[in-house]
Amino acid sequence: MPDKILIYGEKIYLKIKDIWETERMHRIISNLLVFVFLLSLILFVLITRKILPDKGILTSFANPFFSIEISFTMLLLTEIISMIFVLPKSVAKSVTKQFELLSLIFLRHGFQEFSKVHSLQSDNMLKPVEYMFVYGASSLFVYFIIGIVYKKQRHIIICRTDRAQRNFVRFKRVISLLLLVAFLIIISIDFNNLIINNIYTASFHTFFSILIFSDILILLITYRYVLDYRTMYRYSAFILATIFIRIALTSHPYYDIVIGSAAALYLLFLVLTYNYFEGNKKIQKPTAAGHITLPKKNFK
Repeated sequence: MPDKILIYGEKIYLKIKDIWETERMHRIISNLLVFVFLLSLILFVLITRKILPDKGILTSFANPFFSIEISFTMLLLTEIISMIFVLPKSVAKSVTKQFELLSLIFLRHGFQEFSKVHSLQSDNMLKPVEYMFVYGASSLFVYFIIGIVYKKQRHIIICRTDRAQRNFVRFKRVISLLLLVAFLIIISIDFNNLIINNIYTASFHTFFSILIFSDILILLITYRYVLDYRTMYRYSAFILATIFIRIALTSHPYYDIVIGSAAALYLLFLVLTYNYFEGNKKIQKPTAAGHITLPKKNFK
């Protein structure tokens, strides 16, 4: 990929990232979430009072708990965008962020089951409550594992020069920019499906599939800068962990929980094992811009 394209793509990425991470944008997103939540409740009241018809796209709003589901789904979409901007900073941190999303998706599943609960007097309500508890517990378990991983995570220098590090970061920023475009296309398709079929299905599994290919692309680019077996094994194992997430998102209840929780444990043992063998190497933490401060040493 020519340097001019990398530099131009990086500029676009940085402009979008700077806008996204401003306090003003956070306020706009917060206000939007509150507006959607309140609007959903208002639509529910209007439908129950027969002011609005219970048909078409308004069918979902006849359930009062749909306001929780739609608001939480929008919150999850914003977290995905934040994860995309984390990718250029650190591959390890990006993978951990994907497990954060998995924990939120499990919580979302719990809220979806809550929308099915109308009265505990009926035996039919016991199954949704059971799913709520299991998804909540699994989300908490993944959250617990993530907390340990963040404390144990190490960032090792892989580029031998400042120029190589800058180019590596540029590659990742351009890939993140393409990921953002793909994510916006997926959202547009889901929204179009909502308008046509009156059903909204968040295609998280589709995005995670694309994310796996982007991770593999980054792995292949890494070969330009390092051929160390342990580093390449670590990156490859990270990708395998993200594949487990993808499988969990398309599995049936209980299977998705088992696979997702096992994947979190796999990530933890991977980090601990790598730290055990690489503990004597100097740890470097990426800066906010995604660069790593290289040691003052002349490389031949």
